[in-house]
Amino acid sequence: MRKAFALIISLVLIFICVPGCSKKIKDIDKPEEPVTLEQVNTDGRYVARAYLESIFSNNRELFVRCYLDGFIDRIEKKSGKNVFEEYKTSLTSISATVTGTASNDYREYTVENGFDAASMRSGISFLTGLNYSDIEQIQLQKITVFFKNGEETANSDFYYVVYKTGGKWYMLESYDGKMKF
Repeated sequence: MRKAFALIISLVLIFICVPGCSKKIKDIDKPEEPVTLEQVNTDGRYVARAYLESIFSNNRELFVRCYLDGFIDRIEKKSGKNVFEEYKTSLTSISATVTGTASNDYREYTVENGFDAASMRSGISFLTGLNYSDIEQIQLQKITVFFKNGEETANSDFYYVVYKTGGKWYMLESYDGKMKF
């Protein structure tokens, strides 16, 4: 009797959990609604998605919003190059059309997760001019980009380091190290 009861409970739990699990998997298989200017700095996933969406949609205003106020202007003045155009050139050489992005996963950029958080915090501080203590949080975002080329569709994952300061999230850089997901 106990075995039958345990089997029934197990089956009920499986039928309850599987639809919930499959829904989460399906959500990753399609793009999310585009990030709005109002959303960009409210969450790490939005700023990373907005960065990619800005480049693929040729939206400089969205791109600039991904960075601290004045940061892009300082970089452009120092380098003599249009940063937005440089990034666009590097990412838009893809012959497919981008149909959207989705936030796939993230990791807190902490020692507990295997990252050198102190060095990253120092790097952000050096690059942006922020005080070390002003950097509230650092995350590694995994963003899926969806492509279409004729009738064929595909997706690819991109990884970005984002950080929070003053209650807002900003882009730092792409991440090409070994993933800890």
